Amino acid sequence: MLPFGKIICQTAGQGISSDCQALVDVVLQAENQSFDVLELGSGNGIIAIMLAYYRANWKITGIEIQTHLVALSKQNSESAGVKTSFLEADIKEFVSQNKYDIIVSNPPYFTKAQGRISPDMERAISRHEILCNMQDVLENISRNLKKSGRAYLIYPQIRFEQLQEISEKVNLIIEDKIILKNQDKMLVKLGNKRDLEC
Repeated sequence: MLPFGKIICQTAGQGISSDCQALVDVVLQAENQSFDVLELGSGNGIIAIMLAYYRANWKITGIEIQTHLVALSKQNSESAGVKTSFLEADIKEFVSQNKYDIIVSNPPYFTKAQGRISPDMERAISRHEILCNMQDVLENISRNLKKSGRAYLIYPQIRFEQLQEISEKVNLIIEDKIILKNQDKMLVKLGNKRDLEC
């Protein structure tokens, strides 16, 4: 059940976590104008749906590579009574004609070399970098974020240096870092690098 009393369907591979709620809470606290929003790896639609409920004036699009999850997210959005769009697309290839004010993602946290990969393929894809990795996520943000836009991501703290390194390569800058309650994860806010004026 969602915080506002609506019930959505989940799968065995993907549940609703406190990380999703933390991401939504930070974005809602920081952003309150009318925006075009993109979610990378939207799964069952939970993050996009919560944002759409609290920000009905936002135009929210989620992209997801797994066909059955795109269908499920559309069903969940309708059940929750919110307006969102969900597309089947690959993070590595997706390019929008219109760039976004805000991009959010709760991406796979672990490399293929970290920990045991679940035999459930949906769970494995959501937790480990099987179909996309950190560089793919950051390159997508760089391609699709407006010059004045912001991106919000959650990653384990142990990957902060890697996040800094890749962000630098794709012309993004870390504007803020919030340590989540469980202490092992961080929420980072990213923006485009501004050209230095002489």
